[in-house]
Amino acid sequence: MNVVLFVIDTLRADHLGCYGYFRGTSPTIDHLAAEGVRFADSHATAVATGPGFTSIITGLSPIHHKFYLTPFNIPNAINFDDNIPTLAEMIWDHGGYTTAAFDNLINFRSHMKQFVRGYEYYVNVTRTSRWIHHHVVGGEVNKRLVPWIQSHKGEQFFLFVHYWDPHTPYNQPPEYRKMFKYSSMSDLEKKAVPSGYEYVQGWGTCEEIMRPVSEREIKGWPSTEEYPIDLYDGEIRYTDDLIKEALEALDLAGILEDTVVILTADHGEQLGQHGHYGHPGLHEPNIFVPIILWHPPSLPQGKVIEGYVQQSDIAPTVLDMIGAKPTGEMDGKSLLPIVQEKRNTREEIFVETNQQRAILSRQWKLIRDVWGNKGLYNFRSDPMEAINMIDKEVSKREELEDTLNEWVKTNVPEGEADPMFTAAEQRKRATGEKEGWEMRPQV
Repeated sequence: MNVVLFVIDTLRADHLGCYGYFRGTSPTIDHLAAEGVRFADSHATAVATGPGFTSIITGLSPIHHKFYLTPFNIPNAINFDDNIPTLAEMIWDHGGYTTAAFDNLINFRSHMKQFVRGYEYYVNVTRTSRWIHHHVVGGEVNKRLVPWIQSHKGEQFFLFVHYWDPHTPYNQPPEYRKMFKYSSMSDLEKKAVPSGYEYVQGWGTCEEIMRPVSEREIKGWPSTEEYPIDLYDGEIRYTDDLIKEALEALDLAGILEDTVVILTADHGEQLGQHGHYGHPGLHEPNIFVPIILWHPPSLPQGKVIEGYVQQSDIAPTVLDMIGAKPTGEMDGKSLLPIVQEKRNTREEIFVETNQQRAILSRQWKLIRDVWGNKGLYNFRSDPMEAINMIDKEVSKREELEDTLNEWVKTNVPEGEADPMFTAAEQRKRATGEKEGWEMRPQV
């Protein structure tokens, strides 16, 4: 049995049809979900790209793999331990699998070795040693991927495919730039919530619906006449077609039925919500990511699983599927027992980024940064996280803080410094940062 892991950079789950989005961005992904298993409450373990991918390939949270700092700004200031085994290495050690990656994460300035370890074939699709990564267009990935599938169809393989396309800059082919076009609020499907506001899924509250953005506001922005969400959705549709092309290549090679497909993302994108572009912070636009498993011969078709799972669960799931054992401890757990109804999903999860941690527990989320700023949100009454309840729900805040503190205490060995604070100090010295992120005020 082959395994193909598609990781789509910067893909919000709530911009996919199978997760309830109102635009036709994802027919291929929706088909995989309809014939496979979709996890309705899947979340990132780490944000952004470097920490997120590291959690995917190690099954660990940053508190254990210690990759907090992004390599974009501070080369050689990441504390990742190269002794931590990666998914590809564990598959290689298990034997019987050709391992291949179509990816360019090694192009980060820090040249993190964990992104290439364990691959017999590592195809750096940018074809350059310059620091360039998210500019690669997915069609270039498939030009190398499709022939590789055909030439290796007689082997059993683990294949990792990384598409950057939903990430800025939005450089998809021209026909995808105009595929979606916002003209007025009447185009949008609005929903009302108990707390009193209206919102549009994937867009935010009606008060923060996007406007055209100038290049001064977002580096590399193409035009003042184009809306970010229109271009973002066009990128998703382009990537969806790339996945279709890859699946057709597997089918043409006669091996699709013998291939497990796993689809996820490293993180999402704010798209103007909470006052941000890009992907800072731990609000849902950044951490609600898809996880879909597809293999009709062995997995249920059309199954939707409620409850929290995370991207750190992917590595142990892949190993479980091929009958391999993890090398060392993992924070993640295989999703197969959940699919088989032998284990429940989590009641609470923890997510980390460079300077922030969040705990999600049932309908509540607490976010806290290294400067002590806090946000408390209730998903049931406030799905867009527009109302910070930190001063109104004191008992809930204290309960979640106690749980978060205990999680940190349990996972940081006695006598060692909290790696998030160590990373924050390194970042502060390197960049001159003096304060934390801004919480949304109460409304």
